Amino acid sequence: MKIIATVIILLLITCQIKAERKDNTNYRNSVRNDILTKDKDTLYVLEKTNDENYLIITAPENSGLELPDSSGKVDLIKSGDFNADKKIDKMVNLGACGTGGCMTGVFLNHHDNYYTLAFRDYLKNPEFETDKKGLWTIISSEEIEPYNPSKRQISVFKLDKKKKYYVLDKTFVHQDKMK
Repeated sequence: MKIIATVIILLLITCQIKAERKDNTNYRNSVRNDILTKDKDTLYVLEKTNDENYLIITAPENSGLELPDSSGKVDLIKSGDFNADKKIDKMVNLGACGTGGCMTGVFLNHHDNYYTLAFRDYLKNPEFETDKKGLWTIISSEEIEPYNPSKRQISVFKLDKKKKYYVLDKTFVHQDKMK
């Protein structure tokens, strides 16, 4: 009798757990669809090509993002969690390279292949630092005098968490000490 009662209790618990999992899945899917429906006009779609170093960007209709290459194919520079939300974000070379660097974009992962544009500016020799919260700082440096790397202008961009966009934090001139 105890065995039958135990089996019935286990069956009831299993049914309850399955029902809760189904409710959670339905809720997550509902929230995901609500977010995508609400933000679909501002989200970019980034898709891998057959070559892992390239992505295809599909911009929202009213984004104003124009890529130098009409195919929308861009170089992947770096992947990582730029905004410390445990999702992999992408930094890409948007093209238009010149003496001031290359037009670069940082796309923060919103959900699956949907991203928000968090940075678009020219970078030269990009470097990265991570603060104690896990937020990435972008550092760009360019020579002030041609062929003289001892004197560089450094620009530091930090993520404004409220705006969800990288802003220029500071710019300064760095000169290597003479020996």
